[in-house]
Amino acid sequence: MLIRSACCSLCLLGALCLPASAEALPVEAAVERALSRDAGLKELAERARALDHQAVADRALPDPELSLGAEGLPINDPFSSDMMTMYRIGISQRFPAGDSLALAGQQTTVRARAIDAEARARAIDVALQTRLAWLDWVAAGESSELVATMVDRLGELVSLTERRFAAGTGRLQDETQARLELALMERRRLDALTEVDETRSRLQRWTGAWAESTAPTALPDWPPPPARPDSLERQIAAHPELDAARLRRDAGEVGTELARQAYRPMWMIEAGYGHQRGSDPMGGRMSDKLYAMATISLPLFAGNRQDRRLDAALAERDAEEAGMERVTQRLTGALAEQLATQERLSERRELLEQRILPHAREAVEATRSAYQSDQASFDELIRAQLRELELELDLVDTRRRLLASTARITSLTSEETS
Repeated sequence: MLIRSACCSLCLLGALCLPASAEALPVEAAVERALSRDAGLKELAERARALDHQAVADRALPDPELSLGAEGLPINDPFSSDMMTMYRIGISQRFPAGDSLALAGQQTTVRARAIDAEARARAIDVALQTRLAWLDWVAAGESSELVATMVDRLGELVSLTERRFAAGTGRLQDETQARLELALMERRRLDALTEVDETRSRLQRWTGAWAESTAPTALPDWPPPPARPDSLERQIAAHPELDAARLRRDAGEVGTELARQAYRPMWMIEAGYGHQRGSDPMGGRMSDKLYAMATISLPLFAGNRQDRRLDAALAERDAEEAGMERVTQRLTGALAEQLATQERLSERRELLEQRILPHAREAVEATRSAYQSDQASFDELIRAQLRELELELDLVDTRRRLLASTARITSLTSEETS
């Protein structure tokens, strides 16, 4: 249930809405597919279930022990009976030292909850990787459309140079150059289509194969994550990967208490019934007997056993503490990196959209008009159009990187993981 609720929360978290056609695969559908088929989530769910069962078993007392025996059998005739012969049946129960059973069950339960947290972290990572692969796929499709548009524009340019050459106002060199640029751009379009196929395959690594569908026509416009005044440590405090490390540390703490129980004695209680078949000296039947005893261990020599196990448990606890600090450092470092990336990419996108691309489009129109009036060379017109294409592709890549950074920040700071 924990994993299922985490998956539902992640689908809502990741569904930063994208209007898409019926044939397109939206990001929320891709995330849902990936979460429903991920074998890692199923593996972790089964491991947690196994530990829950194990915790119940760890709290249970050992099985009682039944003993059968015979005492005082005559050597010369074992099947005869004399007054010293006794047949015994007994039952005994062992009691582990101190609170060993309760602590062992508690430690296993904490480990199961750590596995649950790892499953939630796995769900976040699967959703993130799916979103990143989906963004790559959509960006590749959008870039392919830009290249296809440039192929059409170069085709028009070939027609323009043909008309100018036929009218005696153009050069054969310009027509030949236009045909070459068109062929080169068609090759580039094939490369772009290859990138679309490759990114679709990478996405299907998470979602599995689906009925053939097209990528959405453009990248979505996800809102940037809200600015938070609290520290990086507080922003990642609810991340399930950190929860898992914290729970492993808690399990190590319980392990130290479990190791300390070995300094306390173990007990065994036994009770039984003895039957004597022989006769007493007066000729009467020997009476049957009841017996009871208690056995206690004496942990007197703890140097090479209890002390070593306690030292091992303390070292394991300290290792888990260091592991939790390592996870905190990694998550805060990743968050700081993505926040810086988000800021610079936002500035880069604004610069491209508001200044660079408008000037590039104006330059293309001005150069085209100048070429038609013999005020600019064909090479200048080609350079202007190719520069515009490069800038448009740069904008697509910048938007993709910005959206990827948004997805990473959301996966690091989201508290909707339980």
